[in-house]
Amino acid sequence: MNNLKFGVFYNEQFDSLLVSFLNEPVMQTSTYNNVVILKNDKDVIGANIFNVSENIKIDQAFCSEKPDVVNYVENVLKDIYPVKQTEQFLIGKIIRCEAIEGTHLHVCDVDLKHEVIQVICGASNARKGLLVVVATSGSWMPNGALITENKVKGIDSFGMLCSAKELKIESDNLGIIELGSEYSNKVGQSFWRAYYEKQNKI
Repeated sequence: MNNLKFGVFYNEQFDSLLVSFLNEPVMQTSTYNNVVILKNDKDVIGANIFNVSENIKIDQAFCSEKPDVVNYVENVLKDIYPVKQTEQFLIGKIIRCEAIEGTHLHVCDVDLKHEVIQVICGASNARKGLLVVVATSGSWMPNGALITENKVKGIDSFGMLCSAKELKIESDNLGIIELGSEYSNKVGQSFWRAYYEKQNKI
């Protein structure tokens, strides 16, 4: 079993799911019925699953942490390339936020319950005490981008604090998402799980 962060994206035109494991070019493919495994040399970097609507109803393009879609992907791949999704977008709390001199940026320490990570953020509403959505290193964004560890102004950054626009969630807030106090007991947990649970109650 491969425990990893992977992106899942639905293409309605081709009724297919693109599953991304690694951000590498495709060098070869192998076909197993409705599944095409994508490889780069010896590494499996992704999969295409076709005729999806015959088995599951999907109404959005970004499905990386939508429980029913992730379960479907894991079940389809279990005898080909068994994978288990690792949570990518976590609820965090900013416990330190300091301006980087001469820039609009801030260096933030973000509590994820089991660890504290450092993230560089350019949003004007970043501040100590704020509950936020953290795309951890290795996360796949709704636009297909892969979040990686990097340096900003020579300072290490180990993720990204997300705006509603970046997650394709409707909101009037132009900065990073400001989660309400009802999320304070969910620090370190999956944001998307909490989000979908809340949507299902509406």
